[in-house]
Amino acid sequence: MKKGEVQKVLFLGLVLFMTACSQTQPTAKVQLKAIEEVATIEKVERIEIIEKVKELTSELNEETQRLSLTTLTSELISEKQKETWTPFKVEDEIEWNAKELLGKKYVWGATGPNTYDCSGFTQKIYDDLGIKLPRVSRDQAKRGKLLKFNELQKGDLVFFHTNKRRPKRVTHVGIYLGNNNFIHASSGAKKIVICNFKKDRFYRKTFSWGRRVIEPKQHIATMQEHTQGSKKSL
Repeated sequence: MKKGEVQKVLFLGLVLFMTACSQTQPTAKVQLKAIEEVATIEKVERIEIIEKVKELTSELNEETQRLSLTTLTSELISEKQKETWTPFKVEDEIEWNAKELLGKKYVWGATGPNTYDCSGFTQKIYDDLGIKLPRVSRDQAKRGKLLKFNELQKGDLVFFHTNKRRPKRVTHVGIYLGNNNFIHASSGAKKIVICNFKKDRFYRKTFSWGRRVIEPKQHIATMQEHTQGSKKSL
């Protein structure tokens, strides 16, 4: 091959090589751009996913708080119902109120709020339920349904004749709590205490009778409505 022909071949090859390079370079740029676009899309998607997770987390927290608030509200409503005595029975409320005064000092003739005698104590407990009792024990002993010892239930009044000189005269009163227990303002203990008929034979021996001025196992809410119209007749 002549020198001129060789030069032509080399020149043609160079042209073809440059053409090929010029054709492949845009393809690489396109691929690089596509990769960048994919990466950008993935980045945007990641950001969107993160934001969505944050949004869902926020909603979850709000729902949790809402549920907690609902539960708290429900508990508050339940406590409010207790304040209006709906869940309590009359005898349970009597026991609750009486025990709150445990340890208060006994003073003859006292009716509270810091000192009581026996009838002043019982008068206070029943008065809180809208049930009016006479001031002294011998008069309280005439109100309500007459009961024998084995007929006593929680919330009943229990009466005693503690004066040996007048064995038939009622001189003391307390409130029966069930299981042979009763609560009273004791002159001997000089405070409000709980005693047991089986353990303290003196009170079993001097027991006179009981009186029921409530309807046991009746809800307080019903009792309140009942006492509005009938407490004057008790």
